[in-house]
Amino acid sequence: MPKNQSTAAKRARAAARSGGKYTEALRTAVGSLPPYLTVVDEDVLTDGERLVVEGLRALAAAGGMLPVRVVTPEQDVIEAEKRARAEGRRPQWQRWAVVEAAVDGYVLREVLHGPNGPAYHLENRAPRVPVPVRAGDGTVTVVALPQWAREDHGWWVWAHTGWPVEAPGRIVDSPQTFAPSAELCWEVAVWLDLSWENGQVLGEDYAGGVSAWQTVGWCATREDARLIARSYAAHRGPYARADVLQHGPDLGYASLVRDSYVRPLDAPERPRPEAVPGPRPASAGRTEIPEPVWRGSETHPPTSSLVVWTGADWRTLVWTGWQTSGIAAAIGIGAGGAFAWAESWGPRHPDRDLHDWTQEGRELCGRFPDTTYAERSALIDAERAAQESALVAALADRGGMTGEEASERLERGGAGYRQLLDVGQATICRALHTSRRALPEGLERTAVRHAIDDLMYRHLLPADAERIAGAQLDTEIEATRTPATTAWCRRAVSEYVAPVADPIVAGVEGFRPQDQPHRANA
Repeated sequence: MPKNQSTAAKRARAAARSGGKYTEALRTAVGSLPPYLTVVDEDVLTDGERLVVEGLRALAAAGGMLPVRVVTPEQDVIEAEKRARAEGRRPQWQRWAVVEAAVDGYVLREVLHGPNGPAYHLENRAPRVPVPVRAGDGTVTVVALPQWAREDHGWWVWAHTGWPVEAPGRIVDSPQTFAPSAELCWEVAVWLDLSWENGQVLGEDYAGGVSAWQTVGWCATREDARLIARSYAAHRGPYARADVLQHGPDLGYASLVRDSYVRPLDAPERPRPEAVPGPRPASAGRTEIPEPVWRGSETHPPTSSLVVWTGADWRTLVWTGWQTSGIAAAIGIGAGGAFAWAESWGPRHPDRDLHDWTQEGRELCGRFPDTTYAERSALIDAERAAQESALVAALADRGGMTGEEASERLERGGAGYRQLLDVGQATICRALHTSRRALPEGLERTAVRHAIDDLMYRHLLPADAERIAGAQLDTEIEATRTPATTAWCRRAVSEYVAPVADPIVAGVEGFRPQDQPHRANA
């Protein structure tokens, strides 16, 4: 037995001689290897292979970096680079290499395709390469990894574990990024591990993605970032490691890893907290969740936010790119979780059906824990009741009536009168929409959007409502409707803005003699 054989391997061999499996015995002795990795069994190696393993083990035991040499790429890569340079583009979005082990290190040869290439299939798995892993106490364990490596922000890493080829055993640190805002200096990054679910090593998923770092979100404080990072690494799932990175107030600072959390091999299943007994607190208003000041270089800032209930008010926990549901599931929202209630807010794109992604303020996107059917029904009923109350109050205020008189007027007018009011409201809305679309994205356009919301849901009139509605009707082409219809719209606007004192004498729709039979039959 070689002199630099690890103590763990010796114990494993003794267990194997007594009838146990070598790999399982060595895994028990080491105690920190992912379950899908295979430990090299030197009893089945040839003399040349054993010499390579011992050479790599000695290099790792010395504590230094493993030497890596990159040789001439395959001809397919050279030809692809020539074509790409001629067309002015990149040859491929991901650089791959096959790794060969030698006594004095590794040899990398760049190839055009990775593990999902045409030569890699069920009957032709990639050959395994010995990789020495040095523990903190100096123990070296040699595991067998598929030969694939990929380039990751300047590092060549093993495609199936994220370990640097030069320093295996620990996932490569998260890449350098820049904070999207000076107000958000704490980043939460996680390592997405594609092998977690089926216990097998995978190079790419069905969409060509690989195990890699991804940013979860940006926080204003270190405590919030720590809470999210700990939650991602505390339970069984696809995230093998979570880091908290600190960024400077401007782009002249490099990010630093301040906290790092590794998912335990025996991590428990993630619990699903039940809703806290009692009513859900009223949702935050549209002006209570302002966006940070984004840097000018940010083309796609993380405009989705998770807002949590502290017991007294709402506060923003994290800004992210549409990952609020995953964050809420990780930290636990509900009874026994980090927070009792939470909401997801995101950018509002009211014209997205027209493929216009101009943002106009923010909107509520989701609630946590999820609302039940009964709760959703109650919310809808409350919203309808609030709109009816707002309509009654608006008629009473603009028509010089009491609330009871306004309700009686709506009852007597029936569906015909309500339709007339809807037409007047819609005409004013069309005028506001015309002015809104003519404005660029910004505070002024968002203010017009809020005026539309106030008109639609609270029946609050904008300034000069009747005038802008008349101007809208003057500019609209009457190719698809008659002048009588336009005149009807004008009467509707006039009634909506200033209800007449006696609708019967004025002949308002819903109060005319011909409208009464229809209302009675209804």
